[in-house]
Amino acid sequence: MTEFWGVFYLAWTVLCYVMAKRLFVRTQKIYLSPIIVVPILSIVLILIFQHQFQDYYHYTQYLVAMLGPITVAFAIPVFRYRRMIQQHFKVLLFSSSLAMLVGIFSSWFLASLLDFDDIVKNSLLARSISIPFALVLTEKVGGSISLIPLFTVITGLVGMLLGDVLLLWMRCKNRIASGTALGNAAHAMGIARARQRHELEGVIASLSMIISGIIMVLFAPSVIVLTRYILGAIAF
Repeated sequence: MTEFWGVFYLAWTVLCYVMAKRLFVRTQKIYLSPIIVVPILSIVLILIFQHQFQDYYHYTQYLVAMLGPITVAFAIPVFRYRRMIQQHFKVLLFSSSLAMLVGIFSSWFLASLLDFDDIVKNSLLARSISIPFALVLTEKVGGSISLIPLFTVITGLVGMLLGDVLLLWMRCKNRIASGTALGNAAHAMGIARARQRHELEGVIASLSMIISGIIMVLFAPSVIVLTRYILGAIAF
């Protein structure tokens, strides 16, 4: 792909995001969220021009690199609610740890049940944390640098689209519980949805995502080894 196409795709992605964000702010329809609209439009354009995704990614990877600083920026609203967070920190830590264990066990069990290969299995393990954390975890668990972002985005989309439905079905009215659920289950996309619901939910979702990401990076490799041993023993 020439540099012209690289600049074109970079400008296209930014322009699509700006337009999609304005449309979403005006309509407040979740299915018109930029995280849904921009990838669909970009995929359609790539298919029309018969280009390769690797080429597209090569020239737009700078946008992906911005995810790290953006994730750190979530700490700003967290600081404003620091006293309230201190009161519930143990609960948030426990819920994030439990979410990590459920995510790892369920992903590994279903991947083994469907007979996926090890690379796909390992890539699925990081699906419930934000992409910056997931990319770091990739090196430790032997996943695919291409699959982990895909699985992470799919998880976030499903969590964002179905989060309200599940919380309504569970009759959950506690802001802290709702924010924790969205942050752990749908990471950055869950935070976006939680902030739409209530500012406090957005703050709790931000903190839960950060905590779960740190826990996954630090302890996931050991938990994965334990998971393989337990499931192997059950299968035996």
